[in-house]
Amino acid sequence: MNLKNVMKTAWAFFFVLILLSGCATPVWVSKEPPVPITPVLSSEWGAAIEQTKKAIERDGNKWFKDSTDHSPFALYASGEYLGHRAIFSYFFTSKSKKLYRVDITFDDLSAFEKAKKVLVEAYRPPTYSEPDVNHWAWDDRSLLILQRDPIHVQMSFSKGPFSLENYNESGGSSGK
Repeated sequence: MNLKNVMKTAWAFFFVLILLSGCATPVWVSKEPPVPITPVLSSEWGAAIEQTKKAIERDGNKWFKDSTDHSPFALYASGEYLGHRAIFSYFFTSKSKKLYRVDITFDDLSAFEKAKKVLVEAYRPPTYSEPDVNHWAWDDRSLLILQRDPIHVQMSFSKGPFSLENYNESGGSSGK
């Protein structure tokens, strides 16, 4: 093989390497999910604490800790979601005490693929995706995040207008 062929081969290899290195970057899938973010189970966005406790009971889950009188202004429940045991964290705005966010945490990593399938069916492909993180975002600042770490899977639903209300009520901080 002469030097010219070696150089051509090296440049071809270099070009393919550059193309393949782009495969590891996050994938942007779509601009906007097609439908509004829905409340979690029987809860309602903007609901008061007592309404949310009743919704938890209607769902067959049990609330076990009420921290709505201090930061992070949350109500915690346990139960099942998507066929897996889960902990539910219901977050309320800091002053008006309106439900603005719900986190669902699983300690079973197999919940990730099932949750992803359910969310893609409901909201189409995520706005942003990486191997262990998927985000759905709406123009009203609502956000849905599905993420997996080595021991947990978490779904986090937040309704934009109420998230903004919490931000404003807490003096421009997350309230946590």
